[in-house]
Amino acid sequence: MLSPVETAPISGRKKFVFVIASFLLAIVMLLVLGEVTLRVFALFSKSYRSSPFRRYDPVLGIALIPNKNVTHERGCFQGQIHVNRWGMRDRERTLAKAPGEFRIALVGDSLVEGPQVKADEVMNIRMEKLLQEKGYKNVTVLNFGVEGIGTTQEYLMYSEQIRQFHPDLVILAFVANDVMNNSSTLQPKCYGIHTWYCPYYNLGPNGDLVLQPVPTRYFNGLRSYLEEHSLLTYYVERSWARYVNYTPYTWDGVYLAWQVYSDQSTPEWDRAWQVSEKVLKRYKKDVEGDGGKLVILAPPQLYETDLNWSTYFPKEEGKIPSTFNPNVYNKRLAEIAKQSGVPLESLTPYFQNYRDTHHLQPPYFSLSCDHHYSPLGHEVAAEAMVQKLEADKWLPPLNAAQ
Repeated sequence: MLSPVETAPISGRKKFVFVIASFLLAIVMLLVLGEVTLRVFALFSKSYRSSPFRRYDPVLGIALIPNKNVTHERGCFQGQIHVNRWGMRDRERTLAKAPGEFRIALVGDSLVEGPQVKADEVMNIRMEKLLQEKGYKNVTVLNFGVEGIGTTQEYLMYSEQIRQFHPDLVILAFVANDVMNNSSTLQPKCYGIHTWYCPYYNLGPNGDLVLQPVPTRYFNGLRSYLEEHSLLTYYVERSWARYVNYTPYTWDGVYLAWQVYSDQSTPEWDRAWQVSEKVLKRYKKDVEGDGGKLVILAPPQLYETDLNWSTYFPKEEGKIPSTFNPNVYNKRLAEIAKQSGVPLESLTPYFQNYRDTHHLQPPYFSLSCDHHYSPLGHEVAAEAMVQKLEADKWLPPLNAAQ
């Protein structure tokens, strides 16, 4: 019999369970505290006003979250993001075209998505405004931009989503990192220890495209919920991607993706270009089969508009590789456009003329803290594209577009 003041000894198993439960409770409390703190900071600090508007997608790897309205803010910009019910960073659209409507689908990565600017400053909205001012009252420009995607994802997006809107013209904004994005070996090397969920086309034994689908993401339901609703999860993931940059792969001591500008190609980069060309051929076939037209518009590379690129590049990357030749990229892009039969137009002359005519100073068309376009960059891109569309007669006659 135990005396009134004695207590039964606690077993080692119960102690272990108690310690684990206490530890888990402490973690939960810290997570809740972190979430609350971030939400309070968001009310007062510009550094914490962003919130999730992209998510994992089993077909494309990444997609925008439908019906999202968020602020995307950093030190030098404040983007206002509206994602419509179709998952487009755009105003509300309908699947069916209005009578006499001529639809343009603008497709690309973050350059087209434009999360750094306000909704009415994005290039597709600016294009619509310019076209209407010119008398093209029934021409609309739909935004299908998503950060980080390449040509393969843009083609799959056409198959899964864009063609439902029956575009008459598909404008593909092709940028230098698209080549890396299209490679199942180069892109993982560039991201290093980070996991980037992405579909790829590889070359089969006969040179045919073989789809490598997006990998299944474990615990996707829970992770997606946290990513869409938890600021703490959002900032932990962004900090991980931004500040933990380890990758053993480089090109002559600089970021591997810059090798697209090397005048000494490799079999791996050759395959990436081959895949890009074959995807463009397939893209063209599908668009034309639906009664539309596919064109490539190439925005200027940074070295083509920034007169000081050779000064700041070594500061950011440490050096300029000896085989760095910017003109190689433009030549290779022109070659695959020709082989795939897709018209290619460069926007570079318009940007350079605008820069010189208006005596622009650095950062020219970019943000001061980021290489993405400023509102001016989006406006000039819209002006350049409209000029090209008119010059190449890719728009309907004015009397048919009113």
